[in-house]
Amino acid sequence: MSGLLSSVATYTVLFTLLVSTAEHLSRPAALAEALAAHRVLPAPVTVAVLAIASEGLLAGAGLAALLYDGGEGLLIAVLVGSGALLGLYAGYGRHLMSTGRTGSCGCSRVELPMTGWVVARASILAGLALVALALSGSIIPLNRADAALAVVLLASATFTALLWHLPAAMYEPATATAARPTNGRSVGMTEGGIPG
Repeated sequence: MSGLLSSVATYTVLFTLLVSTAEHLSRPAALAEALAAHRVLPAPVTVAVLAIASEGLLAGAGLAALLYDGGEGLLIAVLVGSGALLGLYAGYGRHLMSTGRTGSCGCSRVELPMTGWVVARASILAGLALVALALSGSIIPLNRADAALAVVLLASATFTALLWHLPAAMYEPATATAARPTNGRSVGMTEGGIPG
């Protein structure tokens, strides 16, 4: 059982870092623009490049460690680095929310504000990295092609998709008030937001 738990935790963290890297590379300026708008960190472009490079290196090194025999030491280093990076993300997001800076999170190519769900996702992933680290001796490697690996990969892909889309799924943008019926008729809104 610990092998299944540690493996799903590990692959979910690595897959999420891989998805995050791909999202950032599809719109490279999004993170730097968000960091600049937050006005918390100096040199937002440099910080953005370092964050994206760190995510990509951690994901790539982790998958390589799982693919080749003797990669246990590298995998442990990747899990420590991933836990630290994701913990920093959670702390940064929490700081932004506590200071009222809820602009774009910059975490994907889609414009999403910094919400508690972004912080929750980073916290959950940091926790998964710690679980994987604690049970690192029982992680199923990629070079072991069997039913257990298939289950782990399927579960990890599912959890990655759910966690990645969590902030967008839970975000409820402020919308104009819906047209309310008046005497059996609905009142529409004109372009300027005036009932018409």
